[in-house]
Amino acid sequence: MMDTNQYMGMFLEESREHLQTLNSCVLDLENDPENLSVLSEIFRSAHTIKGMSATMGFTTIAELTHEMENILDLLRKGQLKASHDIIDTIFRCVDTLEQLVESVASNNESSIDSKPLITKLKALAKGESILPTPAKTEAVSIALGAASTIELSDTEIAIIKKARDQGMQAYEVQVSLREGCLLKSARSYMVMNALDEIGEVIKSIPVVEELEKENFSLSFQVIVVSGSEAEKIQHTVLSISEIDQAIVIPCVLPNDATGEIAAPKAIEPMKKDDEAEKAGNVPVHTQTTVEKKNKSGQSVRVDIDKLDTLLNLVGELVINKTRLEQIGLTHKLTDLVETIEQMDRVTTDLQAVVMKVRMVPVGQVFNRFPRMVRDLSRDLNKEINLIIQGEETELDRTVIDEIGDPLVHLLRNSIDHGIEHPNEREEKGKNPIGEIRLIARHEGNNVIIMVEDDGKGINADIIKRKAVEKGLILQGEADAMDANEAVRLVFLPGFSTAAVVTDVSGRGVGMDAVKNKIESLGGMVDVETKVNEGSKFKIRLPLTLAIIQALLVKVSEEIYAIPLGSIDSTINIVPSDIKTVQNKEVILLRGQIIPIVRLADVLNIPDSETQQHTEDELFVVIVHIGEQRAGIIVDNLIGQQEIVIKSLGKLLAGIKIIAGATILGNGQVALILDIGSLIQ
Repeated sequence: MMDTNQYMGMFLEESREHLQTLNSCVLDLENDPENLSVLSEIFRSAHTIKGMSATMGFTTIAELTHEMENILDLLRKGQLKASHDIIDTIFRCVDTLEQLVESVASNNESSIDSKPLITKLKALAKGESILPTPAKTEAVSIALGAASTIELSDTEIAIIKKARDQGMQAYEVQVSLREGCLLKSARSYMVMNALDEIGEVIKSIPVVEELEKENFSLSFQVIVVSGSEAEKIQHTVLSISEIDQAIVIPCVLPNDATGEIAAPKAIEPMKKDDEAEKAGNVPVHTQTTVEKKNKSGQSVRVDIDKLDTLLNLVGELVINKTRLEQIGLTHKLTDLVETIEQMDRVTTDLQAVVMKVRMVPVGQVFNRFPRMVRDLSRDLNKEINLIIQGEETELDRTVIDEIGDPLVHLLRNSIDHGIEHPNEREEKGKNPIGEIRLIARHEGNNVIIMVEDDGKGINADIIKRKAVEKGLILQGEADAMDANEAVRLVFLPGFSTAAVVTDVSGRGVGMDAVKNKIESLGGMVDVETKVNEGSKFKIRLPLTLAIIQALLVKVSEEIYAIPLGSIDSTINIVPSDIKTVQNKEVILLRGQIIPIVRLADVLNIPDSETQQHTEDELFVVIVHIGEQRAGIIVDNLIGQQEIVIKSLGKLLAGIKIIAGATILGNGQVALILDIGSLIQ
C-alpha cells in the first residue's frame, strides 16, 4: 500500500481551501439561486473533497460529501430549488466537514455524528418527489460461467484474431463496484489502466466517455486481449479498492462455435474479501491533483517553517554583512569595501525575494467573514450587508495567521453593538439593511485594516458611566476626559456596555484582547465614532515582522533602534525650546505642539547627557503612530541601518516600550523601541 501520511499536509491544506470556497459559493448561491456557474463551482469543490478523503481513507468525510453531491446534482438539473432549508443544510454540512477535517489535523478521533445530516440530505433529495434519472447503460447479453456473447465489430474481431495468432486470448471482464461507491469514474479508470498493463483493452461497455462521466450503474464490461491467465486478470481487477466482484469470461468469435478454436475455460466469479480490500491499490486522485497543479500553476507548496528558516538565514547574512562593512571601514580595506557593496546589493535583492514569498493577500482571512456575518445577523434578527475592499492587499504570513481573531471580535462587536435592528434604523431614517465595511490598504510600510459600520456609534457619556460603575476609572478621571479619550475606554480589560451577557458579547473580554494581539504584532488599533452615524476601528500593522530599516540612536552607553517607518524627521533643539504645558514637556514644531519624551528618563538610564540639562543642543527624533506625534530626546544619532528583529523570549515578553532586539554588526545587542507604547 502507498503510505498516505506523506500526503496528509497536502490533504489538509487543499481541504481547507475547498471548504472556504464552499462557504463563499454557497453564500453566492443563497443570493442568486439560479446561478449555474456557482453551483458548478460548489459541485467541483465537494467532488474534490470527496475524492481526496476517499483516497486518504476518511470515509465519514467522503460519505457526507457524496450525499451533498446528490443534492447539488439535483439543483444543477433543476429538479430541486435552492430553498432556505437546503441552503442551511448545506452550510451545516460545510461546518461538519470543517470539524471533521480539523479532527484529522489534530489527530483526535472525531466524535461528530454525521448520520443525522446524511439522513436529512436523503430526505431533501426525496422531498420534491423527483429523483435523478437513472443512468442508461447498454443492454448486453452475458452468459455467466460460459463464453461471452457480446457483439463485436469486424475491426474488433480482427484484433482478437491477430492477438490469438500471437498466443494471446480475449476475455470479457465483468466488473461490479461496491454499493455506495464514491468514485465510480476513478475506479473504472483504474480498472482500464490495470488491464492495459497486462494486455490491451479493445472495448468497454459503456464507452470510455460515459465511464468518465459516471453514466453507468455499478457494473461495466471490458474486452481485453492478454497473454496472462484468466486468474491473474481477475486478481488484478480485485486488487483495486471498492471493486466488489470480477467475472472473467472468454470471448467467443463467430467461428468458435464450430469447434475450430477451443475457447479457454471460464473461471468462477470471485468477490473481494476483507483481506483483498486491505491489499488494494490506493486511488490515484491525489497524485493526479498534485501533477496537475505543478504543471498548470507552475507553483509549489512550501511549509511555512522552511520559509521561517530561510528568513532567519537571510537575517544572519544581513548581520554579518554589517559586520564586514565595519571591518572594512575600520581597517580601510578598499577591496573589501567594494566587495561588500556588491554583497549589499545581492543581500538586499535576496531579502526582497524572501519577503515577497512570505507575503499573502489578506483575502485569505477576509474570505471567512461573509459566512460569519450571515449567520450572526440571522441569529440577531438583523439585516447586514458586508462590503470587503482591498482583499488583494498583502501582509506577511506571520501577521496574517494572527489577525483573524481580532477581526472576528471587531466584526461581532459591530454586528451586536453597532448595527441597530431594522425597525430602529427605519425610525432614524436609515436604510433597514445595515452596512459593514472591511477595508485593507497599504500606507507606507504599514497595512491599514478598517472595520466600519453605519450603526448607532459609541456614546462617550455612556462609556464613562459604565467604566465608573465597573470600577475601571474614578469619577474625577471620567469628568476630565474628552470624548476621544472616553471612547478608547472600550479597550480596557473587563469593559462592556452590554446589558445582558450572551454567547455573542457582554463578558468584556473582546476589545482588550484585540488591542493586546495587535500590539503584540507591532501594530496599534484606534477608534473613531459619531453617535447615530457609525464607528470605525482602524488597525495599523507592519508589513513584516522580520527585517526592517531602523535609525540607531545612543543614550549614554546604550544603543537603541527606532523603526524608520515611525519616524517623521530628526531635529536639533536647545533646552530653552522646551516648554511646559499642563505639567508636560512640549516643543513647538512648524506651528504644531509636539509632546516630548526623554528616553533616558523613561528607561531609567543613568549618566545620560540629556539628564544633565546642559546648554548644548539636544537631538530629537520626531515619531508618529497614526495621527499622534511625539519627539524622543536622545544623546546621539548613529545612523540608518537594516536590522533583523529578534524576539526577547517569554521572560521579557511583557515589557511594553521594548518591541524586540537586534544584533549589531559588532555582535552587540540593541533593543528596538515600541513607538506606540512610548507615545501612549
